[in-house]
Amino acid sequence: MPAKPLAISEARRRLSALVERVAGGGGPIAIGRYGRERAILVGADEYARLTSGTPPGRGKPRSIEGTLTLACPPEELIVERRRLGALWRTGVTQQGPRRPKRQR
Repeated sequence: MPAKPLAISEARRRLSALVERVAGGGGPIAIGRYGRERAILVGADEYARLTSGTPPGRGKPRSIEGTLTLACPPEELIVERRRLGALWRTGVTQQGPRRPKRQR
């Protein structure tokens, strides 16, 4: 995107050409007032991609599918899960609750 956005009045005059540009695969166009971005004009395909939740550069969201083989009996996993939970709770209570720093 350009460093300085296109003025709204200029975008209004050239709207038809700008729409054709972004619809034809051109990059997004920043539109603004007083040198600050107020809106971005993008093509319909780009908008659909942005609102679909699909990560950029990927046609489909990735998933993890497969087979898991346990190297120990399930009872050992339960014991380990409880041990790690207790360890985590101990660490949290020792540090106390964290509060975000205030911005001044």
